[in-house]
Amino acid sequence: MDVAQPFRRLLPHFAANRLGGQSVIAFGLKSWGAIASFALNWLIARQFGPAGSGQFGIALSTLTIASYCVLAGLDTIVVRSVAGDLVERKTAAAHGVIVAVRRTVLTAAPIVALAMFMLREPFATHVLHSPTVAPVIGVMLWAIVPLTLQRIASAALRGSGSMLVSQLIDGPVGTTFAALAFAVAIVAGVAHSVVLPAGLYLVGVGGGALAGWWSFRAVSRGWPAAVPAAIAPLVIAGLPILASNLSQLFTEWYTTVSLGSHWPLAVVGQYRAAWQFVMLAGLVQLTMEMMIGPRIAAAARVGDTAAIARTARRMVGLVLVLAAPLFLAIFLAPKFLLGIFGPRFVPGALALQILGLGQLIRLASGPLGVILIMTGNQRWVLIQAVVAVALCVGFALWLIPMYGAAGAAAATTAAIIGRNLMAMALVQFVCRINLFRSGGR
Repeated sequence: MDVAQPFRRLLPHFAANRLGGQSVIAFGLKSWGAIASFALNWLIARQFGPAGSGQFGIALSTLTIASYCVLAGLDTIVVRSVAGDLVERKTAAAHGVIVAVRRTVLTAAPIVALAMFMLREPFATHVLHSPTVAPVIGVMLWAIVPLTLQRIASAALRGSGSMLVSQLIDGPVGTTFAALAFAVAIVAGVAHSVVLPAGLYLVGVGGGALAGWWSFRAVSRGWPAAVPAAIAPLVIAGLPILASNLSQLFTEWYTTVSLGSHWPLAVVGQYRAAWQFVMLAGLVQLTMEMMIGPRIAAAARVGDTAAIARTARRMVGLVLVLAAPLFLAIFLAPKFLLGIFGPRFVPGALALQILGLGQLIRLASGPLGVILIMTGNQRWVLIQAVVAVALCVGFALWLIPMYGAAGAAAATTAAIIGRNLMAMALVQFVCRINLFRSGGR
């Protein structure tokens, strides 16, 4: 019996021009970004302790939510529209969508950044209940402008088929710069405040935005002039996606802020350290979703639901295989993992395990949200988002005051389970796609 035969059959699926091979390369790039992010957070934790880590985590969560509000789901709409237009050879229309969205974001982002900067101190005091976070937020908020532009550039590249370039500019470059520069600052003895890594993160994201639009200019060379696109329909289509994105971000932000209002910042730091490992697992799914999003959009444009189901099943298999070692470490050695940040982070071990369970359920469920959005059923994700937020808030109010980081993790996991159960039903009965049966219908 040739024991190597199954591996030889599997190998062609990982060629550079196949989904498996492209996914592995993209995952490698995303892993680079995740390692850089992990390194930056590790350096902050070692330099400033759990309290400093908590400050940076709250500021970063606030920045992320603000940037998603500015984007209003338009980055996802760009991927769907551009991929669909290009498969129908409507290059000028695809170009028009990108130009319209970029112009809108470039107008809105500075306004939002300025408004939040002016209100940073009352926001930190009365909303976040952490006045010491105000200086860090004051720096981080200006990253709204380059971060949103970077994501639109990445979306334009993904929709155009330049998947690996989009992965490179969306995170790894800027975060690597911030981590390396902060390490140099520590060695030089000038790292005295969390404001420094916040400023370096801002500079790094700015570099990522410039690299992204330079890359798109090279990709789109030779495209016909853009056909003007109305922005209002794009924004209307993006609003349910915004609600879905915000509900997912809200669970992380709300549990983090709620922890800070009931427990010391050290507990927030422990929770954020646990999130760093869980985000590595989520990174696998995010990478796959970015890879298959344009494929699903193109298949949906021509009504090929069987192809959508096949692509989704392959993604689930790849995700579970790639993430298996990390999940084993999360469940079997959580204290060891958190001990990498320092002994003061070890009490967050139970929170890490609970968050890991939620992430495992999310990965095993498949790319449900991507299917809903790319098939034009994004309006349903609004109801899904409301349910998830309600579950998160309800469980957080109940569990966080009593159980701290573990309660926050349980609230997050409850929101994930509720969201995925509803999404599974929507994909089955609204999209008429059965992900678990060959054939797709």
